[in-house]
Amino acid sequence: MVLVEAVELYLSKGDYKNALNNVLRIEDPIKRLLALTEVLTAFPRDEVLARMFETLNSIRGKPEKAVAYSVIGRALYSLDRDREAEVYFERALETAQSLRSPRVKGEVLAAIARNLVLSERYGDALKLFRHSVELLQTARGLSSYATEALIKVARLVERSADEIPNERALDFYRLARDIYSSIFFSLQAKHLENKIKLAEEVLKRGKPAVEGLIETGEVELAIEMARFLPLEERAVVMLELSYWFHLHEQPKLGSRVFDDALEMVLVGKFKPWDGEIAAIARRFLRIGSLEEPLTLAGVIRDEKLSSELLGEVALAYARWGDKAKARSIAEGIMDESVKNRVLKELEGGSYVGHEQGLPLTGGGEERGAFPEDDRAREVQGEVEQEGSTAAGEGDAP
Repeated sequence: MVLVEAVELYLSKGDYKNALNNVLRIEDPIKRLLALTEVLTAFPRDEVLARMFETLNSIRGKPEKAVAYSVIGRALYSLDRDREAEVYFERALETAQSLRSPRVKGEVLAAIARNLVLSERYGDALKLFRHSVELLQTARGLSSYATEALIKVARLVERSADEIPNERALDFYRLARDIYSSIFFSLQAKHLENKIKLAEEVLKRGKPAVEGLIETGEVELAIEMARFLPLEERAVVMLELSYWFHLHEQPKLGSRVFDDALEMVLVGKFKPWDGEIAAIARRFLRIGSLEEPLTLAGVIRDEKLSSELLGEVALAYARWGDKAKARSIAEGIMDESVKNRVLKELEGGSYVGHEQGLPLTGGGEERGAFPEDDRAREVQGEVEQEGSTAAGEGDAP
């Protein structure tokens, strides 16, 4: 475990050499293979892939070999080597099918299905998870361990559902719910039933359903459900969530969510409505967060609107005493009329107070923004779940 944590630390720092060196010290070949997959994702080099094949060749047991083949398949998919990936998944399935024990076969098939999910082959993964459950249900009368295996598979299916960014996740949630029901885990089954209903509501109503969760302070659910929105709506919701975290004095979380939203906007082939972005930017201004609206002004396509927002940001910096930055921002305004007006206000000191409609705290709402609640909201409690860790992707049975 210490080695795995060291690998994660080195990867987070971009130190791939030390990450690889620590991975190679992991004795368990399946854990080593999984850790090598993480290194390969961050550092796609032939050297890492060669180490993965060395580890694969060192594995002797059939169940472990089947799982290892699927891990290699997932790694090859991440490198866009799809044909080779399919070959290794086929080998994984052939090896799994040769296993005699229904329980062991069921667990191995679930591990392979998990790697299919991570390869974004959701349809194939769902079929394999269902086959796994059928085998384990059959084995329940033969072995008490089969029930434990069903619990692990249910958690693995649920975990996969939580990561699928489209309505296909609902099929996985339903399967996990049915597994829990079959083994009388009623709390977990009820929790998933509620999650299914909420996801269906988001898919039906779109952004307003997620915004309702933010308004009531259920931000964890909002983050989880935002993945069912179209990308442009998801980006706006993430910006609204970032504002919520800053408003409730959680700036680290707010910055992280803001960066994720910004990446969606910059990398994606879409742009949210300029008015929505400007409205969110002005809400940041009202709580004294200035960097976010400065960044968002650069995303807005409408030159007039972007210039007006930059002017408001410049005046806000001046009110906070940073006149040099205020002038630098003002000089960069594209619309000449806005630039001249802002520079004149900066020179005359007319930015002091509320002339621009930008009080340092509080204030009226912009069109399309949520009504603000000055009272701090607490995140709602989570549904209690079983404390045992779900089977890791590609874990050996």
